[in-house]
Order: sequence, then C-alpha cells, then structure tokens
Amino acid sequence: MVRRAASRQFSALPTNSKPTTVGFYGKWYEVFGSSTAGYATWLVMGIVLGELFTGALTDTMWRSSNYGKTFDTVDWAKFDPSDDDEEEEDDDE
Repeated sequence: MVRRAASRQFSALPTNSKPTTVGFYGKWYEVFGSSTAGYATWLVMGIVLGELFTGALTDTMWRSSNYGKTFDTVDWAKFDPSDDDEEEEDDDE
C-alpha cells in the first residue's frame, strides 16, 4: 500500500514542464540557459568582454602611474645635444 501511495504522488507531477520565470532572468534562461551551447556562448562572451574591460582598465592605470617614465611619455627634448657645442668646434678649425 505504501508503494501505491508513492506512485500516485509522483504520477501527478508534470513530466515535460519547463521552468517558467518572467522578467530578465526568464528571458536570459530562454536564450542562454536552456542549452549547453547557449550557456557556453554566454561564458565565452562574458570572458572576452571581461578581459577587454580589465585590460583597458589596467593599461590606463599603468599609463597614469608611469607617466614620464615610459618611452612614449618621456620628454626627449631634454636629451638633445645643444647646437652651440657644434658651432664652437667649427670655430676652432
């Protein structure tokens, strides 16, 4: 008798039902969460976009903290030899 009661309970549950959620999460589940390929696409997109964002942020922080110390930001005019020295050498000849 116990088996009959248990089997009646489980037979009352729907077998082909999908989760019904509304709003943002429901739409996300329909597009990405309902299949393995969709979820893998979601992961790849998230990883690529996250990497682009953190890479740009890191580069910006690096440039701001090392301004004037890198090849692109050094004032190379400070290191130019003056033209006066060359003129004095020409006078000696």
